Amino acid sequence: MRPLAAATVLMSLCSFAVPCAHAGSVPPETGRIEALAASPEPGVSSLAERLLAGLDSYERLRDYRAIFLKTEKDKTGAMGQEERIFLKFEKPFKIFMGWTNTHKKGLQVHYERGKHDNKLVIHKPGLAFGLAQVIFLPQDSPWVREGSAAYNIEDAGIGTFLYDFATAVVTAAERGQLSVAPAGATDGPVEVSFPGTQKDKIFFAHRIRVSFDPETSLPVRMELYDWQDRPAGTYVYDDLRVDVGPDDPELKKHANRRLYRVYTGDRG
Repeated sequence: MRPLAAATVLMSLCSFAVPCAHAGSVPPETGRIEALAASPEPGVSSLAERLLAGLDSYERLRDYRAIFLKTEKDKTGAMGQEERIFLKFEKPFKIFMGWTNTHKKGLQVHYERGKHDNKLVIHKPGLAFGLAQVIFLPQDSPWVREGSAAYNIEDAGIGTFLYDFATAVVTAAERGQLSVAPAGATDGPVEVSFPGTQKDKIFFAHRIRVSFDPETSLPVRMELYDWQDRPAGTYVYDDLRVDVGPDDPELKKHANRRLYRVYTGDRG
């Protein structure tokens, strides 16, 4: 496919995921979180317990699917239209994302760590005038990175947010820069802020409001605010299902036939 055609297709293909700090995207040592669970502050101890439960749940699951709802700032700085994305994730890192609304409707992206030279597999209706069902693009392609120089597909998903959020919480607590709003219902959202911080490799937002799924203990709604306390993005994993298996009929229903064959390794 000619680069110009790829550019036309992918000009708006940026910001696939929650904008985390990407501090290695590994969970902090359990002992650091357990120390917070012993805090005399109820909000902090409750948050630590939720993090421990969420990390344990995430480590045990094999895969999940959800309807991923993403709202972020547009080029004017205002919150843009909510994007609705069918998302399937398998460990260690295999992901499918298919947009079902906005100008990206019909766009589908697949990536599997260590496969296809770590390229993104992309389908878009009308791609190359309908002659190409999918194209393979390197992640450092300028058209993939259009508008998002820090983009990395491995920043996507629940696990990355959970790991980076836990790291930010324990780091802030150890530095005396953690504030947790008084908890309401035990299964309600928790609001965390990091006073005295600035955006860096650890802190990707100044204030974060997180809701955890009562069934899986995983974070399923994240509202991020910047250092001027302006909304930076809202991310929701709706209809979350875990351990649905690799031969997921819902994925087959949503995915382009050619892209599905690439995803499954021609398994069907």
